[in-house]
Amino acid sequence: MSLKEGLTVFRDQEFGADMHGRAVTRIRDVRALRATQFPEDAGPMAHPVRPDSYIEINNFYTSTVYEKGAEVVRMLQTLIGRQAFRRGMDLYFRRHDGQAVTCDDFVAAMADAAGVDLRQFMRWYDQAGTPHLCANGQHDPASQRYILTLSQSRPASAAESPFHIPVAIGLVGVDGRDLPLHLAGEGASVNRGHTTRILSLTAAEQQFVFEGVPTPPVASLLRDFSAPVILEHERRDDELNFLLAHDSDPFNRWEAGQRLATRLILAAAADFAAGRATRWPATFADALRQSLLHADRDPAFAAEVLTLPGEATLAEEMAVVDPDALHAARNGLRRFLAEQLHDSFLHCYQSLATAGPYEATPAAAGRRALRNVCLGYLGELATVAMHQLAMRQFASADNMSDQFAALAVLAQHDCDQRREALAAFHERWQGEALVIDKWLAVQASSRLPGTLAIVEALLAHASFDLHNPNKVYALLNSFGNNHVRFHSADGGGYRFLARRIAEIDRFNPQVAARLTRRFDRWRA
Repeated sequence: MSLKEGLTVFRDQEFGADMHGRAVTRIRDVRALRATQFPEDAGPMAHPVRPDSYIEINNFYTSTVYEKGAEVVRMLQTLIGRQAFRRGMDLYFRRHDGQAVTCDDFVAAMADAAGVDLRQFMRWYDQAGTPHLCANGQHDPASQRYILTLSQSRPASAAESPFHIPVAIGLVGVDGRDLPLHLAGEGASVNRGHTTRILSLTAAEQQFVFEGVPTPPVASLLRDFSAPVILEHERRDDELNFLLAHDSDPFNRWEAGQRLATRLILAAAADFAAGRATRWPATFADALRQSLLHADRDPAFAAEVLTLPGEATLAEEMAVVDPDALHAARNGLRRFLAEQLHDSFLHCYQSLATAGPYEATPAAAGRRALRNVCLGYLGELATVAMHQLAMRQFASADNMSDQFAALAVLAQHDCDQRREALAAFHERWQGEALVIDKWLAVQASSRLPGTLAIVEALLAHASFDLHNPNKVYALLNSFGNNHVRFHSADGGGYRFLARRIAEIDRFNPQVAARLTRRFDRWRA
C-alpha cells in the first residue's frame, strides 16, 4: 500500500503539472505537504512511509503514506533523471505486472535501469521524521571557488542513519543570471554549461566545491523542492529579495517570498505577544508590487507569490505557539499590503475581468486565481466599498471559482453582504450536496470571533447530518483546521470538538478517529 498510494499521488501530481503548469502545481503540492505531513512527522503520530506494523489498516490513510510517499518517488526521478526513471517504470511493469509488489521491488527496478546503488535510499521508506538540511556557503576570491557544506540531522531521531538526499542547486551571479556549475575534480567536459546540479548528500556532513566562481554568488538550494526536508540556511533579507527577483527556478522564487513573509510574520507575532508595536517594511510591499506589474507573464504563479504562508505552517516554526498573536500578525501583514498596494490590487482585479463566457482552461483558471487573490487583499480593508465589490462578484459570477471566492472573502467580515451572500448561496445550491459542503466549510473556517457559536448552530441546520461523513468533515474538520478559533485560549474549541467526537464514536468510530487528528499538533 505504501508503494501503490505514493506512486498514484506522484502520477496524479505529474498529470496536474502537465495540465496546469509545472511550477504552480509544484508550489501547491509542497504547500499542502508542509501544512499536513510535516506536522505529522513532527508530532506524536509520526511514522515511516512503510510502517513495520499496524493495528488497523485504516490507519494507513495518512499524509505520510500518501504525500510523503509521492515525494519519495519524485526523489528517485530526481536522482536518476527522467529518462532513466522512465526506463525503470517500464522495467518495473515488465517484471511485476499483475503481481503484489513491494517498495523494494520498485526501487530495485529503478536501480537496475539506471545502474546506480539505491540501498541507502531505502531509508526514506523505513525511517520516520523530516530531516533538517543545514547549508553553509563560503566564497574564496583567490581561488575563485565556492565551498558549500551540507549536513543533515533529525533532532528527535539522532540514532538513525543518514538519508540519501538529492539537493538541486544553482548559483546566481551578481547580474541575476545563473552561473555554470563545475565541481572540483570533474573533467572539463563533464556537465559543461549546466546551471542546475543534483548533489547527493549521503553522509551526516559533506562538502562540495565549485570552481570558476569569480564573485560571491547567492546559492539557490533545493530547486523545485528536490527533497522533503526543512532547509536551515541563514539568509539576509536582501539575498531573499534578490532571489525573489532573479532566481530562474520558479519554486525558489516563490520560496524566497515565503521566507521573507514568514520572517516578518513571526517577528510581528513576538511583538504582538509582548505588546510592542510592529513596523512593516516597505521593501516587502515593493517586491510584491513588482510581481503584480509582471503578473501577465504567468497569473497563476503571481497568485501563488502573493499568497502568504498559512497559520498552521507558520506555527511549525514557533517553539511556543501563540495562536492569537500569530493570527493578528498574519492579518496585520495582509492589511498592510492591502493599504500599500490598494491601487495595484484594484487595477489588476479590474484588468482581469472577462466579458466573454467561462473558459475551463489553465490560462483562464490562472487569471481567475490572481483576480480572486486581489479581491481577498482588497477585502482586508473592510470598507463598505470593498464589501460591495465582493458582493457584485458573487452575484454576477458565472462559475463556482469566482462565486465561492467572493463568498470566502465576505465570510471573514460581520457585514450585511456576508449574511446576504450566505443565504443566497444556500438557496441556489441546496439541492447539490457537495456544494453545500463548501457552504458549511466556509462558515467553519471564518476568522470571526463568533465562529464557534455559528458552527454549534449549524449542527441543527437541515443541511447538516452528523451521520453523513462528508457533512462532518465539511463542518467539524474545517473548524478543527481553523487555527485561531479552534485553538481559542478559553478552550472552547477543544471542548466542543471533543464532545462531537465522543458522540460520533458511538456510531462511526472511523470518522471519529479521523477527527481526533486535529488534537495531535503538539510538541512536548
